[in-house]
Amino acid sequence: MENSVININQKIVSNTKVIEVQGDIIVPDIKPDIVSIVNTNAIPYIYKEEVFTGRIRIEGNVDTYVVYLAENGENRSIGTTLTFIESIEDNLINEGAFVKQKIVLENIESKVLNERKISIKAVLKVISDVYEKSEIQLLNDFDSINGIQKLKENLEIRSIVGANTVRTSIKEDISVDESYNISEILKVSVDIINIENKISINKVLAKADAEIKVIFLAEDGRIGVANAKIPIMSFIDIDKITDKNICNTEYSIRNMLFKVSSNKHAINAQIEFDVSCEVYEIKNIEVIQDMYGINNNINFSKKETMVQTNENNPFEKISINERILVEDIISIYDVLLLPKVVSINQSGVNFNYECELNMTIFYDADNRNGLNVKNVTIPFMFKMNNDSGNIEFTFIKKVFTVNGENVDCEIDIIATELNTNFKKISVIENVETIELEDENSYKMIVYFVKPEDTAWSIAKTFRVPVQRILEQNEIENENSITAGDRLFIMR
Repeated sequence: MENSVININQKIVSNTKVIEVQGDIIVPDIKPDIVSIVNTNAIPYIYKEEVFTGRIRIEGNVDTYVVYLAENGENRSIGTTLTFIESIEDNLINEGAFVKQKIVLENIESKVLNERKISIKAVLKVISDVYEKSEIQLLNDFDSINGIQKLKENLEIRSIVGANTVRTSIKEDISVDESYNISEILKVSVDIINIENKISINKVLAKADAEIKVIFLAEDGRIGVANAKIPIMSFIDIDKITDKNICNTEYSIRNMLFKVSSNKHAINAQIEFDVSCEVYEIKNIEVIQDMYGINNNINFSKKETMVQTNENNPFEKISINERILVEDIISIYDVLLLPKVVSINQSGVNFNYECELNMTIFYDADNRNGLNVKNVTIPFMFKMNNDSGNIEFTFIKKVFTVNGENVDCEIDIIATELNTNFKKISVIENVETIELEDENSYKMIVYFVKPEDTAWSIAKTFRVPVQRILEQNEIENENSITAGDRLFIMR
């Protein structure tokens, strides 16, 4: 009996937790009193995670910028960092497990408590997937058993070769025109783009770009924008990999700091990233789902496990074309887009995902100084085959054009349903055969198909091969058997 061995990253826990992070800011003495809030924006990240038996402990920050209207009529900004500590609990979590986590800012809002104090509340969604590397032995050679019948499924799966995470960082001065003397940072955005991987023996070269945009306030009251595309390069050591393998690389912010440089003509950006890489080889495996003997009783047990197939996760492309009225607009500094699923409703065999795109336009206006903000919510919908709700949104097109007092928006979104390529399989174990006594008498049975029957279940019941039933009843496709059919079974 020959064993086939595969290695998998077995998903043991998938958890989504919504948390609230709150804090107050006291306006420094050097800044004027608050009249009202113009905008609040933030970037959340997890800077530390620890895996224990039964739980994951995470510590994180929400780096926040509150833009407010001051009593002197100017826009001013206060930057602060909200901290949080949370536990993800599940009895299946074991110390040393491999964890993938993603944190999403669902909402952030602030309100004025008094002219010197602001309250902030951020709503975060933390998605945690916990994996353990497992070795699975597939028993697949039973041909020595006389008269064995096997129900088989062929799968193309991803067998993990290795995984590793490295810490890397970037540090860059993002220069602006010397006519600006930067006073305060109003908004920061960081996107990871152009992800590439190159595999060599025992090593992965991971490359990407950090696309950074900073909106700032100058000392003379003007608003400016600093842009940069900073390369990120990491070497990740993983044993026993070759250039024939495939890899998946993910980037996570672990810490960051943005500050005005001493010469006031640049923004100093410092960001730490974790670069996590998993390397796979593609294997074609044969999984025996069930078996029986013509001349033997075959007893066995089965163990269920999850494997990752080589199928792509399903996705839908959504195109949004909207014209938004923005009074007195001159130009756009930046646009913040936050998509989210609002509800999931079944329609026939499909599920309708009703969503909304929360859009914040930061712009320059005629006859209005400072940072101007327009908030818009755009509903959209797409269909999927199931209702897992584990959706990742990726923007592949973002074009915003000022047309008079309108902003024409052209937005393309890819909605991907994650983790649907994980499949539960049953692995046969502890096989025992008991030879039956010879039955020399010829038997013919007339059988009427029941609603729950399949060609396999009928053949197994009467200990005959499936093909014999099909041939004796002149059936070409075993899936064409329906309830009420009359079958002649001879053995």
